[in-house]
Amino acid sequence: MSFVALTFVSVEAAKAIYPSSTLGISLIIFWGGFAAGSVTRPIGAAIFGHDTDARGRKRSLYINILGSSIFTALLAATPTYASVGIYSPIIFIGLRLIGGVFIGGLIAGGLVFGPENFPDRYRGFLTGFAESGGSWAHVVGAAWLLMISFIFATTASFDTIGWRIMFLVSILPLVLILPVLVRTPESNIYQLARKKRKTTKNPLKTLVAEKKSIRKVFMLSLIMSIGLLGYDNMTENQFPTFLEAFNKVPHTLLAEIVLVGALAGVVGSILGGFISQYTGRKPLSIAGGVILIAISYLYIHLGTLPGDAYYAIVLTLMPLYFFSSVSKADFSIYLNEAFPTSVRGSALSLNWNLGYGIAGVWPIVVSAVLAVYGLKVYPITAAVTIALLGLMYLIGTLFSKETKGNILREKEEMMSEPDSS
Repeated sequence: MSFVALTFVSVEAAKAIYPSSTLGISLIIFWGGFAAGSVTRPIGAAIFGHDTDARGRKRSLYINILGSSIFTALLAATPTYASVGIYSPIIFIGLRLIGGVFIGGLIAGGLVFGPENFPDRYRGFLTGFAESGGSWAHVVGAAWLLMISFIFATTASFDTIGWRIMFLVSILPLVLILPVLVRTPESNIYQLARKKRKTTKNPLKTLVAEKKSIRKVFMLSLIMSIGLLGYDNMTENQFPTFLEAFNKVPHTLLAEIVLVGALAGVVGSILGGFISQYTGRKPLSIAGGVILIAISYLYIHLGTLPGDAYYAIVLTLMPLYFFSSVSKADFSIYLNEAFPTSVRGSALSLNWNLGYGIAGVWPIVVSAVLAVYGLKVYPITAAVTIALLGLMYLIGTLFSKETKGNILREKEEMMSEPDSS
């Protein structure tokens, strides 16, 4: 929820924080703030990835759920440009910089905690179910937007207050997730690794010092992260901006469209994890990369639809939501299985957050193109961008190795070793 909230009110927030006669310029400032949070995510990954590997998964989750929720909620209090001038975007970007650290740290514990606890025979399905949380965040965000749109029905009230209330949805993880986390045990393989003295107090140093093959896996994974997470950012996170700015879709209809699309993403995540348990991670990744490139054309088709063409818009968006989520679920499992327990939190979080850090650049690039050439080039610019990102993901996948069963084999090896005194 900590970054999803921003995507639903990008146009209104951009106009309030840095108004301009050219929407593209306002969006550059807004997505610059979004990117600022993405840039600091690797810092959080380094800090809390270290904590996750050295001290445990749950401790890191407590700290980062709290931090990411609070600093996203504080965006609701950002003063407008009309009231404080240039300090408005500075405050917005500052809050995003701090929040990005905690979001980056959240990945370190969040994406590792579940898959490490899941039985090997169900790891694909359950990891896919866990990864569907990203799409569920869009579902909740869309429902929240729908509620706000009814409460602040007029454009003036939404532009003044409504967009601020959107950020308060980030408080929900504190209410819903923390109570469950308290009752959830620490990762079982992490406890075993600690018992066998297989953990390290300096996971980043260990990761750098690991044999060449591990470093190669990290670099290939990073290429995949940059491609796939950039694709995700330019589709799932960009659709509200595109639909409102280009198709002129009203808020209530926008919320309904994103709600249905995000539900397709939920199904995609679960199905992607389930299928990968039978096909293996690599075959599904290759198929996913090819499909993502092929469906990039749908962005161009989306640009031909009028804002009130509800069913046509939904049917165009659903494949993009669905197949992007299939690949994300598969990639999440791959990253968990690609690295040993001693450095898994650090390696996975750095990889994922560096990918998302660079992903934050693409909306700025697209906004810059819009500022120069106008909204008319939005569809083709977005389509070409995601096609290239899909190609990057596919290239990284082709050179990667299958990882299915790695966690089970590592656990069996540790169990066969005598306890360290």
